[in-house]
Amino acid sequence: MAGQQGLFQQAIQFNKPERWLGGLLGSLLLVAGSSAMATTWQGGYEDGLWEASEPSQLSCELNHYIPDFGVARFIHRAGDEVRMEIDTFRHSLRQGRVDLVALAPHWQPGQGTRKLGHYEVKTTDYPLRIGTRQTELVLESLRQGRMPSLVQTDSDERIQRRRASLTPVRFHTAFANFQECQARLLPVNFDQIHDVVLNFNVGNNQLTESDKEQLDLIVRYVHADPEVELVMVDGHTDSLGSRTRNREISHQRANEVTDYLVARGMPEDMITTEFHGQRYPVADNRTAEGRQKNRRVEIQLQRELEIKPLF
Repeated sequence: MAGQQGLFQQAIQFNKPERWLGGLLGSLLLVAGSSAMATTWQGGYEDGLWEASEPSQLSCELNHYIPDFGVARFIHRAGDEVRMEIDTFRHSLRQGRVDLVALAPHWQPGQGTRKLGHYEVKTTDYPLRIGTRQTELVLESLRQGRMPSLVQTDSDERIQRRRASLTPVRFHTAFANFQECQARLLPVNFDQIHDVVLNFNVGNNQLTESDKEQLDLIVRYVHADPEVELVMVDGHTDSLGSRTRNREISHQRANEVTDYLVARGMPEDMITTEFHGQRYPVADNRTAEGRQKNRRVEIQLQRELEIKPLF
């Protein structure tokens, strides 16, 4: 976070005319077929304001600071697709349609403009979120040396066209670091792994290979996420058999899971193990399908509670 703030300050200093005007004048490109004046934002060619986050197994970010306009962020969270968000300064864009295009830089004359999509800006209080397919096209355009740009033309001719561009200068080094981070991402995120259910056959408490793979993934995630402080293991049964026997079986199932987690490296003091027999069904015990769902062990991850001040 400190690195991003430092780079943001660099972006502010970078706005000084003596540092960026020469590069900007040499690179101004309007959408083909238009001669109207435009308000244009982009970094100069002597500095590309790109920064990749530190390597992580949970989330990766690639940020590009556009002077006087805002920040374009490429975000890849574990278990999700990469996505792009553009966080603009207030009043940089107006409400209405924004076209996403890829412009050819001045050193590639004649390449033309490629349309990547369009979006409807309803409010500037939240980031503009770009779809996965368009995000991939933006990254590909940058790899090709193009300038992905947001272009907005107002129906009122008195209002200048607005264009904000991402420059490919210094992109490749930061993108290589971003890809290195992506290679370390876990296959799941907290939302996908925080509540796992393992089901069992009648009278059985043995873990299948599939169960073990799930538990291995939980162990990997807990080691990667320092915010997880508690792992709750709860054993359950269907209603067949006596209550005493069902409590015993649910105890065995819960202990089987706990023992496996500890054996795979999870700290034992992070785990709470409980067993409930048939007391808490999640399905109808009158059907075979319902009883199968009730024969289970639930593993839940709990993060430390964060209460932040409003102001």
